[in-house]
Amino acid sequence: GRGSSGDRQLAIVSSDGVSTPVSIVIPAHNQFEYCQQCIESIRAHTDYPYKLILVDNGSTDGVAQYFDLVPGATVVHSKTNIGFPAGVNLGLAHATGHVLLLNSDTIVPVGWIARLVAALESAPRIGIVGPMSNHVSGPQLIPDLQLANVDQINDIADQRWEKYGGRLLEVERVVGFCMLVRDTAFAAVGNLDESFGIGNFEDDDYCLRVRKAGFRVCIAEDCFVFHYGSRTFSALGFDNESFNALIAKNEATFNAKWGTESGAPRAVQVAEGLLAEARQLESEGKNAAAVGKIKDAIAMAPCHAPAFYQLGQLLLHLGNRQQAAEQFHRVLRLDPSCDDAQQQLAILNTIPQ
Repeated sequence: GRGSSGDRQLAIVSSDGVSTPVSIVIPAHNQFEYCQQCIESIRAHTDYPYKLILVDNGSTDGVAQYFDLVPGATVVHSKTNIGFPAGVNLGLAHATGHVLLLNSDTIVPVGWIARLVAALESAPRIGIVGPMSNHVSGPQLIPDLQLANVDQINDIADQRWEKYGGRLLEVERVVGFCMLVRDTAFAAVGNLDESFGIGNFEDDDYCLRVRKAGFRVCIAEDCFVFHYGSRTFSALGFDNESFNALIAKNEATFNAKWGTESGAPRAVQVAEGLLAEARQLESEGKNAAAVGKIKDAIAMAPCHAPAFYQLGQLLLHLGNRQQAAEQFHRVLRLDPSCDDAQQQLAILNTIPQ
């Protein structure tokens, strides 16, 4: 229930009795009403030590003046809209402790930071944690949520907490609409890359840099943050066509930076090579070695669903039905449209033990 975030908070205070504070960095370009809802939800629902850093990114609709009136906030003003990554970096200059990047079109529920920090600090090498949401790409999405008010947002957040408390899903990336970065990971990696201009793919880039620095990236399946989605881009006059062009341009920037080809991140290409080696080993009857190769592929690309599917098939072949079913379920969490995994689970459910 609502009290659980406070209870959990006790578990994440360090041995000397002091919590690592969280600096919440919110860049905003106009969208006054969304900014107001977001900041009011933070002030009402945050029971954890935090510093609020607000970046007015060339706003002209009253956001700049509103930010200056928010009690206790550190406010940075840019005369023009310098884009999401550069705006975030203006705020990061004032950050201490863990860093939380948050879009201005979000509404946060009771206990949200305590839950995210609990996930981040549950293992020493977790560098980034993101929540589940109603409007987000990839495995962070909870589909078909219709939420009309803050009470419903709090209710769905509490349901997630009660059902999934402590559950993490390791992935290659989380979406930057709400992204908690460990203090040591931020110290190692530094600011967002401003070559991504107005925004998009700077979060993919940051997650990859954090992973290259030896940290893990995870989704906190027990945490929910509401997101309206793409409000700043629509306010800037981006229609679908121009928005897709922006994504394509920044994807090209990302691929050029990391030497990726054919649109597939390098990690996925390496993982596919390992999976091919695993299939060869399996054909030679070297099943233990094949399992090892598949696990190497998963370590390289933790949200590449085909790796878990291949592991499930091999485990099924070896007679490990329960472990195979777990892998097929994981495939569906990463790729809900995978018919093959659904069919395998249907078959497993009909065959007697």
